[in-house]
Amino acid sequence: MKKNIKAVLACTAALVIAGGGYAVLMLTGANEDSGNSSTSSIAENSISVPTELFSFEKADIISVSAENAGGGFEALPVGKPAEDGTVTLTIKGLEDLDINYTLTSSILNSSAALSSESTVEENASDLDKYGLTNPQAKVTVKSNAETKTLLIGNESPESGKTYCMAEGENTVYLVSTSNVSVFANSATSFVSTTLLANSSDGNNPTVDTVSISRSDLDYDIVLEYDKSTDDDDTKSGTLSTHYMTKPVFAYLDVEKSQNAVNGFFGLSAYSVIAAHPSETEIKSAGLDDPFCTVKMKTQDGDSYTLKLGNEMDIDGVKYYPAMFNDNDVIYAVSKENLCWADLQPGDITSKMVFGTLVWDIGKLDISVQGGETVSFEGSGTSEDDYKAVKNGVECDTERFRTFYTFLLKTSAEEFIIDEEPQGEPMVTVYLETQDGNTKQTVEFYKSEGKKTLISVNGVPCFKCRTAYVDLLIENLSKFDTSEEFVMNW
Repeated sequence: MKKNIKAVLACTAALVIAGGGYAVLMLTGANEDSGNSSTSSIAENSISVPTELFSFEKADIISVSAENAGGGFEALPVGKPAEDGTVTLTIKGLEDLDINYTLTSSILNSSAALSSESTVEENASDLDKYGLTNPQAKVTVKSNAETKTLLIGNESPESGKTYCMAEGENTVYLVSTSNVSVFANSATSFVSTTLLANSSDGNNPTVDTVSISRSDLDYDIVLEYDKSTDDDDTKSGTLSTHYMTKPVFAYLDVEKSQNAVNGFFGLSAYSVIAAHPSETEIKSAGLDDPFCTVKMKTQDGDSYTLKLGNEMDIDGVKYYPAMFNDNDVIYAVSKENLCWADLQPGDITSKMVFGTLVWDIGKLDISVQGGETVSFEGSGTSEDDYKAVKNGVECDTERFRTFYTFLLKTSAEEFIIDEEPQGEPMVTVYLETQDGNTKQTVEFYKSEGKKTLISVNGVPCFKCRTAYVDLLIENLSKFDTSEEFVMNW
């Protein structure tokens, strides 16, 4: 599939730089039609005596270079060896990028100590049948003392083995393919595909804001941290630590919004398309004018930006070319890891319209069209000390709690942002917390059919069944009676 991605980008936009952006993870096999009988015979007659091909002290290695069909690479040590002798390699020309040091350690290990598993043929005259006339890779290891070059040929019929030969000699050996496959990589194959790693201790920073801008939406989606969650005494009655502030205010579904809020952490690409891309490559990927831009800020003060270009469909799998922060890299990221690319506000919002804990309510006014306004006031912090007052007269706290329980059932059954309210509201609810941090006006307007349009703080955003509003009015009229409130509709 990586070759397909490379081919599509090359054909449609000339996006992939010379040498490509994808790792060739295994060496190419020999021609099955023409070489099976001869190479099988050779494998049977090979001599299982190990021969040392590379033997270097890791600290003495100056460079490791590989020439291959993908353009090859040159690996260089990063500074001096550590006190414990550890050597780290980077890739020449990519020193400013995040490198996959696990992969470059494979270069070092195979360059420092590589032995054959058997000798296939001494004084070989027909190198073509081993893929050594035009080798799959040519590897040169340099130290202050010596330079050695190894030619890597085709894979042997013997599973997991590959032909090779020291340059200038004509003895053919078999080596473990896993020990030499790293030499078939292109330089960009060593660029890390991790866009943002999870914290090592598993405690990622708290996300402060996430904003999503897309060319297919005429509004931004903004998610913000609910600061009341820092205080157990004043936190909202929702489970989510964040809420939506644009295009409308709405509480979030804690499970459905998880990726939208925290999806940057641990985000990885499938592969690297281009390192140090040119303006042409960026434009070809659609990243000069991104289809989607996602910005995240954490409470640690860090900011991150993800840009997505033109969607790619390769073998039925969808990817987006992506650039992250100031990384001078174009990544190919699977669409399934990019929820922001097609996120709609209603995908992550809770059905709750009211999210304030009953014991936090300081004021609750309910106005019914054509009727009087009922005003409740409350004080206290818990069931033990909370007192409720209705129109200036103390009322039964449990009665108030039960009525508010019904109000909490106001359900945002549909997410609506393109309908304007008509006429006067059937019911208007004003809620204010005792600390004054939450002030919420919710208006219910008659809509088409048996639906009611709900406006929150002057912005129409939801719909519910009109039957609920009718019961709200009915339950309010029952407050001073002994009749039970109707809780279901």
